Amino acid sequence: MYLKKAYLLQAEQLILESETKINRIQIKLTLRLCGICLLLIILPESTFGQIVELNPLFSDHLVLQQNTKAAIWGKTEPKAEVIVSGSWGKHARILADMDGNWRTELQTPKAGGPFDMMIATATDTVRLNDVLVGEVWLCSGQSNMEMPLKGFLPNEAITGSREAIRSADFPEMRVFKVSRNVSAQLQSEVDGSWSVCTPETAGEFSATAFFFGRKLHETLNIPIGLIQSSWGGTPAEAWTDVEALKEVTGFQEVEEKLEELKNPLSDYNVWMNQLEKIDTEEIFHKYEDLIDPEYASEHYNDSHWDVMQIPNWLEDEFKNYDGVIWFRKSFELSEVDENVRYNLSLGGIDDEDITFINGVEVGVTRNWTVQRNYSLPPGLLRKGYNSIAIRLFDGASNGGIYGGQKFGIQKDDKLIADLSGDWKYLPTALLSNNQFSVFTAGHSYKDMPTPSLVVNSNLPTGLYNAMIHPLHPFAIKGVIWYQGENNVGRAEQYKTLFPAMIHSWRKAWGQIFPFYFVQIAPYPYSGAENSEAAELRFAQHQTLTVPKTGQAVTLDIGSKNTIHPPNKEDVGERLARWALAKDYGHDKVAYSGPVCIAAKKSWGRIILLFDPGADKLVAGDEGLQGFEVVYPDGSVSSVKASLRRNKVVLSLQSGQNPIEVRYAWKNSSTASLFNSAGLPASTFSIIVN
Repeated sequence: MYLKKAYLLQAEQLILESETKINRIQIKLTLRLCGICLLLIILPESTFGQIVELNPLFSDHLVLQQNTKAAIWGKTEPKAEVIVSGSWGKHARILADMDGNWRTELQTPKAGGPFDMMIATATDTVRLNDVLVGEVWLCSGQSNMEMPLKGFLPNEAITGSREAIRSADFPEMRVFKVSRNVSAQLQSEVDGSWSVCTPETAGEFSATAFFFGRKLHETLNIPIGLIQSSWGGTPAEAWTDVEALKEVTGFQEVEEKLEELKNPLSDYNVWMNQLEKIDTEEIFHKYEDLIDPEYASEHYNDSHWDVMQIPNWLEDEFKNYDGVIWFRKSFELSEVDENVRYNLSLGGIDDEDITFINGVEVGVTRNWTVQRNYSLPPGLLRKGYNSIAIRLFDGASNGGIYGGQKFGIQKDDKLIADLSGDWKYLPTALLSNNQFSVFTAGHSYKDMPTPSLVVNSNLPTGLYNAMIHPLHPFAIKGVIWYQGENNVGRAEQYKTLFPAMIHSWRKAWGQIFPFYFVQIAPYPYSGAENSEAAELRFAQHQTLTVPKTGQAVTLDIGSKNTIHPPNKEDVGERLARWALAKDYGHDKVAYSGPVCIAAKKSWGRIILLFDPGADKLVAGDEGLQGFEVVYPDGSVSSVKASLRRNKVVLSLQSGQNPIEVRYAWKNSSTASLFNSAGLPASTFSIIVN
C-alpha cells in the first residue's frame, strides 16, 4: 500500500510539474514507465486493470466554470484510488466505491487557460488537453434553441448567418452538444463532445446559444462554455423532474404511469418486444428499408386499411403516436391535358413526407414548417382513376396532414380535384425509445395494447431523465431557455409547470443559478386573432416572480410566416443583456423592456404605470397599438393609447367601466411599446384599480 501511494504521489508530482520547462512528452513517458516498473515489481495482482473512464462531459477542449469547486467524475475498478490534477496547481484524490464509481471536486482558478488535466490510478492515466476555465451556461429548450446557426435548410435561414459563420473564429468559445435521448428512468451519462468555435464548426451550434455566448465572450473577454441540450417539438413537462411534475395539475399520476411503462412484464412491453427494432430515426430517409414499396403503387389493394378524415392531426385519431404512417386515396379526373404541368397542394404536413401520384414519387419534404406544393410532370395524371399515397413521419409532438386553404390538384391556381375527405391509412412503425418498432401482419398497430405513456420526446420527465439529469453536478453559471410553443393552449398549466421545472433543475444542482428565458414570438397558431399564444406568453411573463429569472421578449422580432423566427442574433444578445447586468456587474446595460406595474382609473381614462427598464417609454413607428380592456361581462374592446409623462394613457368612452387591461393579447400581436434602449414590453394583463 505504501509503495502504491508512493506511485500515486510521484504521478501527481509529475503532473503538477507539467507547466515547467520539462518536456511534456518526456513527462508522459516517464509517468508510464514509472507506473509499469512499480506495477511489475511491487503491486499485487488486484491492482492491474484500473482503467480510468471519464464521464463524456470531460474531454479535450473542456470548459470548466471558474472560481468554483468543479465536480469531476467517472468509473474505474472498485476501491481504486484516483488522483485528479490540473496544471493550474490544484489536485484532488478519491477512492472509487464498490461499483467503481468515483466523483471528486477540483478547485478551479479565475478564467484562463489553456490548461491540462490528468486523471490517474495506479495503472492508468488520462490526459485532457486544451482545457479552459471560464463561464459555463446550459442552453436548453425546443426547436428555437435547437435551430442551428446555419438554419433549418433549405427553407429556414438565420438572418446574418453567413457572415456570423465566416467570422466565427473564437477559440475560447466551446460547445458541448448533447445528443438526443429520452428515457423513463434517470440516466447517468449523455453522448456528446466539446467543439471549439471555428467557421467550420459554428454552423452546427444553436444560433441562440451562439449569439448569447459570442456577446458574453466579446464583452467579458474570457472563455465561454455552452452546453446545448435541446430537442425540437417538445413540451416543458418532458424536461421536468418527476417529483416536481407530481405537484402540477394534470401530472399527479405521472409516477404511477411511469412505473407501468417501465414494467417489462406489462402487456404493452411484452407485445412491443416481439416487434422488429431499428435503432435510428435516420432510417426514415431510407424508406425502402422500413416500408413495403407496394404501398405507393396505384395497384395496391388497401381495402383492409382503416379510414380517417384528412386534413387532420394524428392526435385526433391516435394517442401518443410518433412514427411512420401511410395514407392512400383514389380520385377521378373528368379530363386531363397531358401537356400541362399540374400542381399538388397539400398545405402543412408534420413532420416529413414522401408523396406519390400513380406510383411515381413527386415530392419529399423533411421540414414541418414548409407548405407542400409539388409540381406534377406532364402526362402523370390521367383521365379517370388516379391514386395518391403519402408516407408520413412524425418525429415529435403533434403531427399529421393538416392542410391549408386549398387541398388537392390545381391547374392555374384553380382546384380541379379536392382531396379532402376519407383517406385510407396504415401505421407501419412506431418511434419509441429512439427505436422504430416495425408493425407486421401478425402485430398491427390496432392490436397494440394502449399504454398510458409511450417513450418518445413527449414523455413527461423523459428528456429531464436523459438529457438534463446526467449533466449535474457539472458546474455551471446558469441556464438560458427557449421553449413554450409546444405548451400553447395550456397556459394555465404552464403557470405552475414552468416554475416547477426551474425549481427541479435548481434542486438537482443544489444551486439557485440564474435562469433566463425567451418569451415565444408572435405566430398565428389556430388563428392570428385568437389568443392561446398570448396567454402562454403571459404565463411565461408571470414566471419573473421566481427569483433570479429574466425574460427576453421577442414581440418585435418574430415572423408570422414561420414559428422559427430568423432573427436569432437579437434573441441571444437580449439573453446576454440579462447575464451582463445581473451576473457580471455591467450595471449600465439595459436588460428588460417596460414592465406594467399598475393600472389606475382616473377621470374617464386608465393610467398605466411602468417600470421602464430604461430612461423612458417609446412608441413604435406606427404608434401605440394592441391595447384592449375587458368588462365585467367578459366582453372586450380595443382602446386608444397614448404616451404622456412616461405613462401610457388609455382613453375610455363615456360609461365604460373596464376591470382589466390587456396588451398584445392576440397570437400574432407585435410590439408597439418599447423603452429608450429599444427593448419591447411583454404581453401582459393587469387588473384596473
